[in-house]
Amino acid sequence: MKDVGVGFRDVDGQDLPQLVNCLDFINALPVFRSYKALSWVALDIKPAQEIVDVACGVGFDAIELARMFPETEFVGIDLSQKFLDIAQSRAEGLPNLRFSKGDSASLPLRSNEVDAARVDRSLQHMSNPRSAISEMVRVTRPGGRVVAIEPDWGTFILYNGEFDVSGVIAEEFRRSIRNPYIGRELGTLFNECGIKQIQSRIHALCLRDFESADVVFDLNRVIKRCVESRLVGDEDAKRWLVSARNASSTGAFLACLNIVDFGGAVYK
Repeated sequence: MKDVGVGFRDVDGQDLPQLVNCLDFINALPVFRSYKALSWVALDIKPAQEIVDVACGVGFDAIELARMFPETEFVGIDLSQKFLDIAQSRAEGLPNLRFSKGDSASLPLRSNEVDAARVDRSLQHMSNPRSAISEMVRVTRPGGRVVAIEPDWGTFILYNGEFDVSGVIAEEFRRSIRNPYIGRELGTLFNECGIKQIQSRIHALCLRDFESADVVFDLNRVIKRCVESRLVGDEDAKRWLVSARNASSTGAFLACLNIVDFGGAVYK
């Protein structure tokens, strides 16, 4: 399997258990639960509305929202049938939630059909994120809300006590992301797509142990690729891993990333 930075581009062609494990682990981290809760508030959800979660993955957000707002209708849309099958199984017993297969660049919804739309950490993997935002605007009624949350991989750092190999590994992971600077670009894309009253926040992810960072950033696989590409020598890679685990045991290890959320209103 390719590492997670590439794997999420074509979920159905990858080793699904690792991707699902990565998502489930991430969704349990406090910083992710915190920013998600704020993004839900930004949707301004009311009874009898319909809300779409674009590129919903295994359905974490859509399911949580459907439980929180039983009088509101939710739809999760994703291109991966494998993810949708998992989402559907996890959403059993929620009558106000449905899932549909569809491309984010051509959502299977009518114009002005929903009251709000959100996308979470998926634009980074898309070939044309602007089209996805434009589609979210198209399907949202005038006055409705659009919310997007994306990492800014330009802020990604690794540190275990030394700089050189840490920087090479971080840069190699950054290169695996199709749109590594999408977090900082969201405001411009929102503006280009006609979204008004734009607001933004930054959330800092900071992992202090190597094991957690390996799940989220697939570090062992990225390091192996660095060695295969001769970006890092084999002995240097082994030494870095030992140093990373030692730093992790003392609390000195760092894997940090800024996550940016943008929200705004649709006026047509």
